[in-house]
Amino acid sequence: MKPFSAVCTIFIVGVLLSCSSKSYVNRGDKMVLSGQYYYANSLYEKGYKKTKDRELKADIAFKTALCFDRVNETRKASSWYRKAIMNRDTFSNAVLNLAYAEVKNGRMEEAEENFWEYLDLKPETKAENDPSQILNRINHWEEYPGRYKIEFLKDFNSSSSDFCPIYMGKDTNVVLFSSTRKLKDKVKKDGVTGDYYSDIFISSYSNVVIRKSRKKKGKASVSRKVFVDTYQWSTPSGIGDTINTEYNEGAACFSPEGDLLYFTTSQKVNKINQGTKIFAAQRKGEEWGKVVQLSIVPDSISVGHPAISADGTVLYFVADMPGGYGGTDIWMTKKSGNNWSKPQNLGRPINSSDNESFPFCKSNGDLYFASDRKAGMGGLDIYHASREEAGMWQVENMKYPINSAADDFAIVFQEDNEKGMFTSSRKNGDDNIYGFKYVPLLFTFSGKIIDSETKDVIANANVHVVSSDGEQTDGKSDSEGQFNIELAPELEYIVMASAEGYLNGKEQLSTLGIDLSRNFKSEIALKPIEKPIELPNIFYDFGSWQLRADSKKALDGLVETLNDNPKITIELGSHSDYVGSESTNQQISQKRAQSVVDYLIEKGIYWDRLVARGYGESMPKKVSDENTEEYKFLSQGDILTESFIGKLKTDQREIANQLNRRTVFKVLSTNYQPGPNSKVKPGADASQIGNTIIKDLQGVEGVFYTIQIGAFSKNTIPPVIQNYKVVFRAAVDKNLIRYTTGIFDDLEEAKAQATEISKTGIKAFVIAYNKGKKITFAEAKKLKE
Repeated sequence: MKPFSAVCTIFIVGVLLSCSSKSYVNRGDKMVLSGQYYYANSLYEKGYKKTKDRELKADIAFKTALCFDRVNETRKASSWYRKAIMNRDTFSNAVLNLAYAEVKNGRMEEAEENFWEYLDLKPETKAENDPSQILNRINHWEEYPGRYKIEFLKDFNSSSSDFCPIYMGKDTNVVLFSSTRKLKDKVKKDGVTGDYYSDIFISSYSNVVIRKSRKKKGKASVSRKVFVDTYQWSTPSGIGDTINTEYNEGAACFSPEGDLLYFTTSQKVNKINQGTKIFAAQRKGEEWGKVVQLSIVPDSISVGHPAISADGTVLYFVADMPGGYGGTDIWMTKKSGNNWSKPQNLGRPINSSDNESFPFCKSNGDLYFASDRKAGMGGLDIYHASREEAGMWQVENMKYPINSAADDFAIVFQEDNEKGMFTSSRKNGDDNIYGFKYVPLLFTFSGKIIDSETKDVIANANVHVVSSDGEQTDGKSDSEGQFNIELAPELEYIVMASAEGYLNGKEQLSTLGIDLSRNFKSEIALKPIEKPIELPNIFYDFGSWQLRADSKKALDGLVETLNDNPKITIELGSHSDYVGSESTNQQISQKRAQSVVDYLIEKGIYWDRLVARGYGESMPKKVSDENTEEYKFLSQGDILTESFIGKLKTDQREIANQLNRRTVFKVLSTNYQPGPNSKVKPGADASQIGNTIIKDLQGVEGVFYTIQIGAFSKNTIPPVIQNYKVVFRAAVDKNLIRYTTGIFDDLEEAKAQATEISKTGIKAFVIAYNKGKKITFAEAKKLKE
């Protein structure tokens, strides 16, 4: 009986858990129907935790992800789509939605992977969801952007959502926008997003600042206006309780004169929640008159996003109502006296089967709007519609940088000016306000710094930019390893990237001769210092250590790396295969390593930065991931020892031997400083050291005076000589070399120059010479008579 009882108990608990989970899901579904996505998510998450049924978990996770998607929290949506797929790996809709969510998150590699996975599950849908088409479009538009320069407007943005900016009619010094930032008397949160209800805020550009006095005991603080030297945007404040209510106030527009505000609100009508409506309020100075609802559609239909024509007679708005083409459409109504005409749908190509929203009517009659149609960059994109001669609308995507892979919407222009503002969630998924202006030609570089081995991003890396006109700038990569640089026309650039624990890396760019705006995109992969780095394409003839021509070309890349990293010293290690005796392989590998070092010195690398070491057969190669991709008979981590190679087929043995024959370098130190002997090895006979020409005193004819700047061991190249363009040298004895500068006919002139040199800290004095030998001043004077 006990086993039976235990089984019954488990069964009952399982049923209770399942019922409990479904109860949460059912309540969540009801919240979704009323648009309360925030509360629905809370219920779905509880339901997800309550069940162990993987199929049910998949469905709940998918519903949770959809809720996050609908309120534009795409990072959280991605996480829940992954949970849905984890519980049901054939969940094709979750895979597709995850792909589009990752596009909005800017994770293009992950997006592409999920697009292809979806097509594996649903190959018949390739025409509609072809990843190469979608991602290529995004990459092309980002590389060749439109001629707009955008700017994050920090004066209007906060940690909350800030969106839908507008100018006060023709007055561009007053800006209104919507925000979910908390007002002191607003405590309720929106069940749709979980944020505070949005209100309309106002900010003015002036040299007047409102300052409050310190609050004293028993006395209220007093506000006063203060005039300052510079103009600035005032701290945004709520527009007032006449317009802002305890519910959402959002997308708005002003009449051309700036005296009438049309705005969207979700306040109750006749104490009934009927979605969003458009209201209007008359502005009287700094006060607002009575707020009136516009009767343009039945109360049962939600409308919003008003936009008014330049003459104030046509109102554009957004609604999902009969006569539309799919989701929300853009409609228009004409003013007739105090009334508005029956709404008309703008039709195609402005409206589509997807969602159109946030219209704006420019002073020339052109219409701008947002749409999530598939031919965009991801999420909402901003489109421009202009009328052709025949009266038909011509619609085009505004492309990058106005649009991004995230949501971009609610664009407004200053009157008769290619300048304005818009909203974008491109920065961490939060709605923010951006400014834009038209520029004749725009060049930018969007870079990303990564680890060359792991491909992980490197945050807070140093970025140093040098242009061919001599300008230099410095910056840092962000938490995603990314950085952006503005480039000027007709210049060449070197972008250097550096980070602790890595070799420096660089990218070279040029805007010379380019007559189209372009955004250069590239990853700069930094090599970690801690791991030896194999040099590709270093070849020798059999039994030889002489570098071949193609090997020298490959080594020029190492020369560039050493020049880009002037403080490192390295070991050049040469490794052999198992063909031949161990002693012979050891000797040849040492000579091969030395031949590499000699070539680097020949290319101007200081000899004391380089160490040659031959390893012979002592360190067989460990197979890497890249090797296994090319050679399927190898596995990651295999050690290519002689016994391992002996078990391979003949052709495989040759490949393994080839992999063992390699040249690598590893960093020995990162604090190198050139010493007195760095440029030329001690004992070397050179006619030039750095920029200093070395001449022999014995080669100077006649009687002359010269200034001795030091005598040093013949095995030393003294750093003092680098202070002069030309120095002379002569042996003092078998151990010492004398160095001098200047050849003078007049003794007093030589002494005067020696005095000046001595002021620099060098013990300089004049000596006389004749026929390669030092003589006395008296002898010199006599010989000159």
